[in-house]
Amino acid sequence: MKLPTPRRRRLTTEPEEEVQEIPVAEETAIDITAPRECIYQRFEDQPGPCPRCGGALQQSTQTYLVVTRRGKKITDPFIMGSDFGWFCTRCPTVVINPDQVSEMLQHRLPHWDIGSEFAVAGIVDLDAIPEEKRHLPLDGDDNPIPLVEFTNVSRQAAPDRPPRKPKTTRRKHAAPAPKKSKKPRRKKRRR
Repeated sequence: MKLPTPRRRRLTTEPEEEVQEIPVAEETAIDITAPRECIYQRFEDQPGPCPRCGGALQQSTQTYLVVTRRGKKITDPFIMGSDFGWFCTRCPTVVINPDQVSEMLQHRLPHWDIGSEFAVAGIVDLDAIPEEKRHLPLDGDDNPIPLVEFTNVSRQAAPDRPPRKPKTTRRKHAAPAPKKSKKPRRKKRRR
């Protein structure tokens, strides 16, 4: 006796779509010897596109020279390594969050003179120090700081200071009074 063979419904198999993996953007090598424009911009997590050209920004750990001041007095400069710089991959721009720099300057030693305002002056190119001078302190007579200065640093007050109001020019005199009709003057006679 023959038993019926169970028939299964044929599953329609649609051709599977190939899932393409999106390649992770490779970090491009950043040439720290090229002068860059520094733009201060407050942001959370990531700064978004480059404010100058709209290109992608890449975070990079570098060694920076940060100069501080209090009023008109220049205080201590600092060399610090950090990843607060976001470098544009298309144009010579670096975006720096001043809040991150300010946070790093909060960790101080008692003998440091840290002013309330700061500016990131540029990148210290440690690879430019000759091998025979790497054991010497930087900024000595024989071993100057190999600084790649930022060009056109955007002006930004330190986060704890309110920005300065621009001075307005005031007129010393009020609007001129309406002119009176002139009467002819009489000449004085000499006696």
